[in-house]
Amino acid sequence: MTGRASETEGNFAALFDRRIKEVLASEANRVRVGELAYEYYKKSFGCSQSLLQAFQDVLEIRDEFWFRAMGGLQGGGSCGLTCGALAAGFVLISAKVGRARIDQGLEAILPAFEPCHQLTLWFKPMFKSTVCSEITGVNWFDMNEVVGHYLGPKGPETIEKCALLTGSTATRVAEILSRV
Repeated sequence: MTGRASETEGNFAALFDRRIKEVLASEANRVRVGELAYEYYKKSFGCSQSLLQAFQDVLEIRDEFWFRAMGGLQGGGSCGLTCGALAAGFVLISAKVGRARIDQGLEAILPAFEPCHQLTLWFKPMFKSTVCSEITGVNWFDMNEVVGHYLGPKGPETIEKCALLTGSTATRVAEILSRV
């Protein structure tokens, strides 16, 4: 993008970097991100958007475009693939240390690898998988099964499990962001 759009993006990136340094330096704020993500999941469902909303609240940065975009990660991309909370963590880490333009090449991609690896190496043993359908036990390609599961007797247990996963992942992402 050129002109005004890239100027706005640059300002948002600078604000994001500054707020991460200021706000996430505090352990209390990092913990608060996790608590909010847990509460949002319990109240409104959706791991990726619950995680992002918690960061938006604690960092005091709002962006409806990115909030809407994160919706596509929920339920493992609505297909039960990579957990949406984990994927949202990758997005936030990359927003901090990822490349800004395609022409920056391979070298600019590499700084995001280590913190994303840290997140995954913590996540997988904690939740026994990185795959949403394996974590939830839901076949996301069958909407009747999804609705039946969440509205049935196993629903509250899965919602609690995913709320805890979302909250603890948000806290871990905040810890990683405070160090990069």
